[in-house]
Amino acid sequence: MTAINSRPDSQSVVETIVENCLGKNRALPSDCYIDEGYLQLEEQLIFRDSWMCLGRADEIPAVGDYFTSSLLSEPLVVVRSDPSTVSVYANVCQHRAMQVANGAGNTRQFVCPYHAWTYALDGKLRSAPLMEDKASLKGCRLPVIRSECWGGFIFATLNEAAESLESQLSELQEAIEHYQMEGMHHISCFHETWDCNWKSLIENFMDGYHLSVVHPQTLRPLTPTNLCQTMSSNGAYTGYIANYALAAPERLNHSALLTADERRQSRLFCIYPSVVVSVSPDTLVYLSMQPDGVDKVSVKWGLSSFEKDLDEEQKDQRIKKWQEINREDHNILKCLQRGLRSSFYQGGQLAPADLEGSVKNFHDYLIRKLAQGLAAVEGVG
Repeated sequence: MTAINSRPDSQSVVETIVENCLGKNRALPSDCYIDEGYLQLEEQLIFRDSWMCLGRADEIPAVGDYFTSSLLSEPLVVVRSDPSTVSVYANVCQHRAMQVANGAGNTRQFVCPYHAWTYALDGKLRSAPLMEDKASLKGCRLPVIRSECWGGFIFATLNEAAESLESQLSELQEAIEHYQMEGMHHISCFHETWDCNWKSLIENFMDGYHLSVVHPQTLRPLTPTNLCQTMSSNGAYTGYIANYALAAPERLNHSALLTADERRQSRLFCIYPSVVVSVSPDTLVYLSMQPDGVDKVSVKWGLSSFEKDLDEEQKDQRIKKWQEINREDHNILKCLQRGLRSSFYQGGQLAPADLEGSVKNFHDYLIRKLAQGLAAVEGVG
């Protein structure tokens, strides 16, 4: 008889999924969604080593515009430091560790609310009141976090040796370049906590199999499950195409580069490990996430539009549409998280590639990253 609360150790979970799931069309076992030790491995071996999406460059269009964020436990501030540069800094005063910025807004400088040390938009210390030893402060600045802008998105990583994101996503860029994401215009963004494991939200977004069932009014009339098809993928991303039903209305405002097929499609992709994007001819939606325990995930999601001059009513229509889609997904994922705690579930067969191929690709990415990370740790040990 299995002991109450007995769970395999996290390393054995990784060994199990390498053997039973890698390269195979099977879902991950429940331990991958409910085991705290497994989550710690993901944070250590995946999140701290990867490029993470912090938001959109069009959120901060003017010099001095900024917003605060985090990468796991590291507080960050993202700022338009000059007209052509988005900078990411550690949001921590180098005097006594106080955060120098909160929320979002526009500023000429960052002033620590504790002792008024002041930093310029380039991160350099500008003043430190009443400090007598000025020489010792030479070179003091907010630490720079490595960052890149791609497709209008802002990414950051704690891994100074990480391969350039642009080089990793050249194939994806080719697949979606006609939509001209980098030129789309910010509508709004939201911060939420969803009641599920972070992987479940990625899987759900990348799963065309659920569209007609979970979204009977919002998505089935537009992008029914049977019209989905797989898209190109590699070790940095995966994706699928949601083709529009014949009765779906034509999108009138869009890039002139779009082909006839692209005007009748949304392209959905995941840039590993934790941002998912849907780009259609006139609207871009993204969800960027980080785990908040095994059964909660912190989500920043936002919308941008191809049209620059949408009025407030038009913006509100698009927001409400995606709020309803997200509500439907959140409700189903809350129920799923309860099911993942069942001792009777160990991971089932996935649907064919056009329906759940992106889920399989995501799983293979996770498994390889964890296995490689554990092997490296053991090699050092």
